[in-house]
Amino acid sequence: MAVETGTRTLIAGVGYRNLRDLSAGNAIIDALLEKDWPASVEIEDLSYGPMDAIFRFKESGFGRLIVIGAVARPGRIPGEVYRSRWRYAAEAPELVQARVAEAVTGVISLDNLLVICAHFEVLPSDTTVIEIEPENGDWGEEFSPRVARASERIVAQLSAKWGGSEGSGHTRRLESGAGETT
Repeated sequence: MAVETGTRTLIAGVGYRNLRDLSAGNAIIDALLEKDWPASVEIEDLSYGPMDAIFRFKESGFGRLIVIGAVARPGRIPGEVYRSRWRYAAEAPELVQARVAEAVTGVISLDNLLVICAHFEVLPSDTTVIEIEPENGDWGEEFSPRVARASERIVAQLSAKWGGSEGSGHTRRLESGAGETT
């Protein structure tokens, strides 16, 4: 796979920690943070919420977003990976407001992040969504075997495509809206 460079790219995860498969977005980001990345690529856990993400995107100048999470949807196979380009279908203002209310009360949702940020027109026009269908959302740290394999594949594919190499993980990392270098 060829490494793509140039456009400022954010690879981000969303999820609940310690909810087994629903933690896949966080775990993938944790694994990616262990790698060295080109200057044009940043890795971040966006689980801190869409309201803060709005400001992050406004300030960032990212031309591309790749966002990853485990999302249960009807008719999908547990452990399978579903990749798509984000296309915003505008929602009624009261539906967006309901999503904002969920977000400010601590609900972590990939859908809420995307809809709220799109509503406020801060998402990069090149946004790709990678979803893993969860098998187990119970309390715990271990993934189901299918989701563990899917997560490893995603880490390998993103690293190959965007230039992540084994290293000390000197990537700008933001958590909970506070910047720190690791």
